[in-house]
Amino acid sequence: MESLIQDLRYAIRSLRKSPGFTIAAIAILGLGIGANATIFSLVNAILIRRPAGVQNPGGLVALYTSDFSGPRFGGSSYADFLDISKQTDAFTGLLAYAFRPVSLSTGTSTERGVSEVTTANYFSLLGVRPALGRTFLAAEDTPGSAPVTVISYGLWERSYGRDSTAIGRVLRLGGQPFTIIGVAPRGFEGLLRGFGPDVWVPAGAYSRISLFDPSGRGNRGLLVVGRLAPGKRLADARAQLEVVAQRLHQAYPQNWTDVKDRARVVTVIPESEARLFPQIRGAVVGFMALLMVVVGLVLLIACANVANLLLAKAAARRKEMAIRLSLGAARGRLVRQLLTESVVLGLAAGAVGLTLAAWVSGFVSSFRPPVPVPIALSVSLDTRVVGFTVAVSLLTAIAFGLAPALQLAQPQPASALKDDMGSAPGRRHHRLRDTLVVVQMAVSLILLVGGGLLTRALRSGQSIDPGIDTEHALMMSVDLGLQGYDETRGRAFYQQLLEKVRALPGVEAAALGSQVPLNPFGSERRRTAIQGYARQQGEDLEFNDNFVTPDYVRALGVEVVRGRAFTEADGPGAPGVAMVNETFARRFWPGADPIGQRLSVSGNDGPWLDIVGVVRDGKYVTLGEDTTPYFLLPLAQQYGGGTTLFVRTGGDPASLLSPVREAVRALDRDLPVFDIRTLRDHVSAALLPQRVAATLLGCFGALALLLAALGIYSVIAYSVSQRTREIGIRVALGAGRDEVVKLVLRQGMVLVAVGGTIGLVAAGGVSHLIRSLLYGVSALDPLTFIGMSLLLFAAALLACYLPARRAAKVDPVEALRSE
Repeated sequence: MESLIQDLRYAIRSLRKSPGFTIAAIAILGLGIGANATIFSLVNAILIRRPAGVQNPGGLVALYTSDFSGPRFGGSSYADFLDISKQTDAFTGLLAYAFRPVSLSTGTSTERGVSEVTTANYFSLLGVRPALGRTFLAAEDTPGSAPVTVISYGLWERSYGRDSTAIGRVLRLGGQPFTIIGVAPRGFEGLLRGFGPDVWVPAGAYSRISLFDPSGRGNRGLLVVGRLAPGKRLADARAQLEVVAQRLHQAYPQNWTDVKDRARVVTVIPESEARLFPQIRGAVVGFMALLMVVVGLVLLIACANVANLLLAKAAARRKEMAIRLSLGAARGRLVRQLLTESVVLGLAAGAVGLTLAAWVSGFVSSFRPPVPVPIALSVSLDTRVVGFTVAVSLLTAIAFGLAPALQLAQPQPASALKDDMGSAPGRRHHRLRDTLVVVQMAVSLILLVGGGLLTRALRSGQSIDPGIDTEHALMMSVDLGLQGYDETRGRAFYQQLLEKVRALPGVEAAALGSQVPLNPFGSERRRTAIQGYARQQGEDLEFNDNFVTPDYVRALGVEVVRGRAFTEADGPGAPGVAMVNETFARRFWPGADPIGQRLSVSGNDGPWLDIVGVVRDGKYVTLGEDTTPYFLLPLAQQYGGGTTLFVRTGGDPASLLSPVREAVRALDRDLPVFDIRTLRDHVSAALLPQRVAATLLGCFGALALLLAALGIYSVIAYSVSQRTREIGIRVALGAGRDEVVKLVLRQGMVLVAVGGTIGLVAAGGVSHLIRSLLYGVSALDPLTFIGMSLLLFAAALLACYLPARRAAKVDPVEALRSE
């Protein structure tokens, strides 16, 4: 221990004597370690961290019923939930929950919040204890039971100032009074990441806000979680549920048969794999893995950079090490001393990296993506992140410090003590240094190509035709169901709203739609029957649809290519009509006129809807999707409480955002208005994954380029300093300045060429990992590969030219004076 303390003191003293080197090394490593700590904190928040307040989450499992169209991870009905609870003994209990938007009024303001409708045993089965008050009682599962709610810690903090008298107060949800009975513990945000509820409502009480039919098996909107019974394993639960699924298929074949006429199945996974929707978990895990690889490569460049700095510093310490060896110091003792210096550097850089990660994590936690569904993620530096950073710092210290330490601890004392200390170190020293530069160049090019491909894809995505005119249009969403509107009041509200908005100056058209194009969170598929068309075995006839008012096609700039659009005559009681897109018409009526053909959304027995128009194909869920069948129905013939208002203007749509909002407030000041923005901003938000990926890889690529340029600059500058006498002799013998510059540039650019070639080959393989994000761009796009190669070449050329120019100014007299 005493020798270790001595090593630490000597290491700190040695580093203090070289402040320039120390600051540069800590800054370079701090950036690399900080990038790794930041991304790991994000991985931890999304995938690893256990749900706060939940007791023994390892004993929890999630249950999913396969969807009608085939995917395994669908929701369950309440009736099926009850049957599964009764017919299995692998669980101590099962709970069910579902997310629902809700109008939330504390008395001073009204906002659109997120509620989690749960079975009464939700908190007790999870082992979550309230911070204040109580949780639900078993009797509160009964439809029509007392209207009670548990509020989140965040809502309690921001709306009630953490006042204990909040218990017993009335909170209006959907216009109905609910009594606050408890406050969830701090940090508890439910079981799904990013969807932290504002309130929890028992299923029985929720029937006061919205229709709740526990007997229906068609409404599969519930997520089910169970706790394994003592002595039971995951395999036991899966075996029992396989039997239960077969029983339910035999008892209810209509509800338990999928599109391929197979029995639905129940899938059981551990809670740790259900913290994200399983449908997107694979993509998120893949993206997180990609980011970890990227920041690992950045750290690799940083390590190579600092290793080169240490090699340069080692030349000045060769005589010191030779003296120590001559006096009897063991080589192992010297290596340990040198590694101690590296560890001090690494830990100091780790502290810088943690500070950087804390700042970035705060920004990520406050970020609210521009999507209709409120998503928030709490990213913090917990003990797991700190431990990861410390481990990375120590491994980094060994990675960049070991090779220089081994080389520095094995000089030949006789040659090292000669007076020609200005001579360059041996060929082995140069090989290691050059190898590090080649690695930096290769890794930098990989990151640059990845960032370049995503940037090109982002630009390509912006040019994709979404099938609507995004210029001079805005949108705004309301949900009358959240305020308890019935159909009569709702229809009257819609009519008055359209009249008020159309009367605003500059408004050219206004319409309502139940769905918003390019909204993956709110898209809706409806099972369809086509008159005269026989469904093929396994054929999926569920398609995206939209209920709209007249003027919808004008408000969104949708082109009607055949027939007509809806009119006011297509109202309640009028013959049912529909419009379809071109793909729908080509698929079901090839070579025939689609006008007058018929479809049904109520099965083969009708009622049948006449096709009156065909609209141009567009994008309905994502910009990258293939063209799919799509149809429109009149909102007047199918009432819905949640709609979006679309307004087309003759000028800047942003100038009408406030007047349109005020038009809603004039009709109902307590009705929450959400997702109000221009249509251009909405379509731009559809490229959010590409924008985030391009930004991250672009930033890391730029950082890698900077570090690589600094690395080759330091190598060439050091090489020039070591070859001062050689260069002086060349100049004295008549070599011109241009020849000296070429000599130095050749040394650096050969390394760049080798590293760039390796990087191009590697980038060609790695680019396929991000091909799902590349809209309209090949993973081997030649323009990107050539452009990024030229960028790296230009940066390296500049980094080599600066020391080359200094070399050309060497005075031969000064250089030879020491001879």
